[in-house]
Amino acid sequence: MVLTLIVFVVFILDWLAVGYSWRRVECIMKPMAMILVIVWTLTNAGWDFEPLLIMLIAAQTFGLAGDVFLLLKSRWFLAGLGSFLLGHLFYIGIAIWCLLNDYRISGFQELWSWENLIVVAIWVAVIFSFYIFTAPKSPRLTMPLTLWISIQVYGWILSVVVLLSFLLFFAAPGGKTSLVFVPVGAFLFYISDSLLAYDRFKRKLPKIRVWIMVTYHLAQISLAWGFLVCFGYG
Repeated sequence: MVLTLIVFVVFILDWLAVGYSWRRVECIMKPMAMILVIVWTLTNAGWDFEPLLIMLIAAQTFGLAGDVFLLLKSRWFLAGLGSFLLGHLFYIGIAIWCLLNDYRISGFQELWSWENLIVVAIWVAVIFSFYIFTAPKSPRLTMPLTLWISIQVYGWILSVVVLLSFLLFFAAPGGKTSLVFVPVGAFLFYISDSLLAYDRFKRKLPKIRVWIMVTYHLAQISLAWGFLVCFGYG
């Protein structure tokens, strides 16, 4: 409880630092926030370094690396993007493992349930919204081709995280309602990155960076909580 409170205090300090342009405070609080999320995850898992927990910590560590890169000059943007992408690949691996485990329990016939058809529709909507609302206009004219390809790859990978997180929630056996934090976290991550892309590539909005960080931090802690439940720690 105390550690959770400390995590959220650091979150709020970082949000304030971003909102009021306290650059020095942000440079400390932003990486500190993810360090504490990692410590929170390990503590709630009893520091039991089993493979799935190691994968979760790896995902969070790449998130921490991405945070640091995005604090640097714009030439480090691709490094930050790559770090977050690697983190998402670990989230995908965890979600697939949890899904296969749930389907072994409930039966693979559940794969074709109406809930999962809705999830696929959500995934299509996420991809559609990426190209309509967050992708830059005339990307070939406004950025290098390498950057545009990287952004699209990242967008598709993140959409898979969203897809698998919703599938995992609906496939979970009864009694695991806390797994809702997995799709909540994935969707918040999508919102955060969509706001970041809109701000960077389409139009600057006042105080949008605050909402980017709010949704990002809530995404990371939600994913940690949800996956810990999936691992049996919740």
